[in-house]
Amino acid sequence: MLSGCEAPLDLSGVAAEKAKPTHRSDLFQAIARFGDQVVVVGGMGTVVQSADGGKQWHSTTLDGKPYLVDVTACPGGGFYAIDKTDGLWSLESDGRWKHQALPEGTEPQALACNSDGVLWVVGGFSTIVHSNDAGGTWESWSLEDDLYLTTIQFPDKEHGFATGEFGTVLVTQDGGATWERGTDLPDSFYPQGAYFSDALTGWVVGLSGTIWKTSDAAQTWENIPSSSTTPLYGIRGAGDTLVAVGDNTTIMVSRRADGTWAPLGQTKKSRTYLRGVAGLDRNHFVVAGGGGSLFSVTIPDKAPLASAAAGHDAETSHD
Repeated sequence: MLSGCEAPLDLSGVAAEKAKPTHRSDLFQAIARFGDQVVVVGGMGTVVQSADGGKQWHSTTLDGKPYLVDVTACPGGGFYAIDKTDGLWSLESDGRWKHQALPEGTEPQALACNSDGVLWVVGGFSTIVHSNDAGGTWESWSLEDDLYLTTIQFPDKEHGFATGEFGTVLVTQDGGATWERGTDLPDSFYPQGAYFSDALTGWVVGLSGTIWKTSDAAQTWENIPSSSTTPLYGIRGAGDTLVAVGDNTTIMVSRRADGTWAPLGQTKKSRTYLRGVAGLDRNHFVVAGGGGSLFSVTIPDKAPLASAAAGHDAETSHD
């Protein structure tokens, strides 16, 4: 005869973990911000939102759990995201996310919204598509070259930049009516992230900690020492501050006045990546990446960057 006993099943820890806005399984890819609203997207349909500049967060899982690769904010605060399966998602006034189809075969990699509220998406086969009616209809253009475009930005109404495989750089000076090829990035550099602060000035980051800068609308490129060999995946600016993020929770900072880059000290280091970055103001940024990493960082004015501590929220950071 066998007998035994079992302790009461306590799932309170599981419930508490599920209630958190981020989890170690989250693979965040991009961040967009408008005012105090911040939206972070990632794999498995994960969307994390804040209405107070990143102090508090709540999470949503989109229907079908699509792999979200980018998010952007339009003038007025409209947010849009894209997924790998040619899907466009828009944040509605009731807080729900609405799905629409992108043109078949777009293979979306990145999106942007210009100052007129026009949506732009880049993808496979050097394709650029845009919509003047929030995704209702689309017009398509292609370089007719078998390459992926990986970034797109409009620093103002008329000027836009797209970058992609083999160092490809495309430039528009008429609001996207026509696109012309700029000077390619040297050595067929593959851009992981790009940031253009105005019609002339931009930075592109990628593997081996490489940073390229243009000061003449992509006519020439200058290699900027970053003091790092770690791959960099994202870059954004606010005021006179630039922040680039990458592998091993790397955060690099530059004040444009001197143009030099230095690592921002971290309270924690890990093997996970950071890919999303958005500036709240010149001294405060939000970053996100793998392992559920989502936290804010403070950029000191005078302290050495290499020893400056980044602020972490224990409830929303899994490093």
